Amino acid sequence: MPTLAHKIRLDPTPDQIRFFKQAAGTARFVWNWALAEWNRQYEAGQKPQGSALKKPFNAIKYQQFPWLHNVHRDAHAQPFADLTDAWHRFFAGQNDRPVFKKKRKTSDSFYVANDKCQIAERRVKLPKIGWVRLRESLRFPGTILGARVVREADQWFFAGQVSVPDSIYYRTRTGNGLEGVDVGIKTVATLSTGDKIAGPNAPRRALRRLKIGQRAITRKMQAAKVRIGVAPQDPLPKGTRLPRSRNGDKATNHVARTHLRVANLRRDFLHKTSTDLCRKNQAIGIETLSVRGMMANHRLARSVADQGFWQFFTMLKYQAERYGTQLVPADHWFPSSKLCSTPGCGYLKKDLTLKDREWTCPSCGTWHDRDVNAAQNLARLATETALPVATQPARDVPVRSKGRTDGKVTPVRHEATPAGSRLAASGQEEVEAHDCAPIL
Repeated sequence: MPTLAHKIRLDPTPDQIRFFKQAAGTARFVWNWALAEWNRQYEAGQKPQGSALKKPFNAIKYQQFPWLHNVHRDAHAQPFADLTDAWHRFFAGQNDRPVFKKKRKTSDSFYVANDKCQIAERRVKLPKIGWVRLRESLRFPGTILGARVVREADQWFFAGQVSVPDSIYYRTRTGNGLEGVDVGIKTVATLSTGDKIAGPNAPRRALRRLKIGQRAITRKMQAAKVRIGVAPQDPLPKGTRLPRSRNGDKATNHVARTHLRVANLRRDFLHKTSTDLCRKNQAIGIETLSVRGMMANHRLARSVADQGFWQFFTMLKYQAERYGTQLVPADHWFPSSKLCSTPGCGYLKKDLTLKDREWTCPSCGTWHDRDVNAAQNLARLATETALPVATQPARDVPVRSKGRTDGKVTPVRHEATPAGSRLAASGQEEVEAHDCAPIL
């Protein structure tokens, strides 16, 4: 069965918050213990495994760390599985090498198994502390597979993974269109119809507030240095901790809440945009970008981060699977902006630069807006890839495997039908996951 996630804000009591911090600190401590042991065995020429590291820790944990009795078992058992997954991703080239976690430098979270939590209306029952109030009810009916309690700024959230039936996971489209989407810095998305979708610009609007908050934190840190006999402009000696103050914590929480608000505004906008595109179209042509390479350019890094390209592409893949929409990613070197989109022309303007926002085709004389022209070329690419003839309706072929780009699109009238029943009726085999083409 497919899986959906729902993150709900908690309303914990002070005692419950104290337990959350203790459980998150326990998970961080066990991660660091396991990582240190992993590095030691790896440098000695061994092949460490998370399950093997867990056995010696379980043999000594209650003798050497008796305070673990106050925290439920999942908080100090799951970090071994998380570390194993982190190393697998590192060796696969998906993320950086795992590092030690520091207090107040990493996000606080801990894991709760599916048999240890229970949800009833707007409450969730967690081990050791009992019922905790939720800001809203669980959105999806189904079986909880696992959950994490996560802290963002000074707020705590319950993030649960729910196994839902196909009737809940797969949604019905409201349109059968074909669309090309060109992403950019000034406008998040430009459509082949000529519409331009501007982003919320939340980071730029919050920039002044963030600068004021950061200056307040700096002043509090300088005052704390003076109290321990260190000049404000001198670096803090290694191993020395600054004394904390209540005003310093207030300034830090103010900046953290501002960052959280910016992230929520961006996430809400990208969710709504990706959902609207997939709900109305049966095929979408999308360009692929090297987000990491663009972030390396210090002139573009802030604008690229503000738009959230990678998050947008990820949400498009997720929503396309739910709505049965075909995503057609263009190659990195596909000349979407330089190619004339006029039917029958196909002139390639090789000398087009980034500062040229509009141009006229020397072959057919058509004036082009750079972004709209790129979106129209992406729509044509999606048409040629997803549908052999644009004027014909989509073929009756199931499209339930993730991210397929094999030129087969599901008609709207068949969307709500479970994939298994259509496959059984047609006698066709479902495409395997390794046939999928990723967006990035």
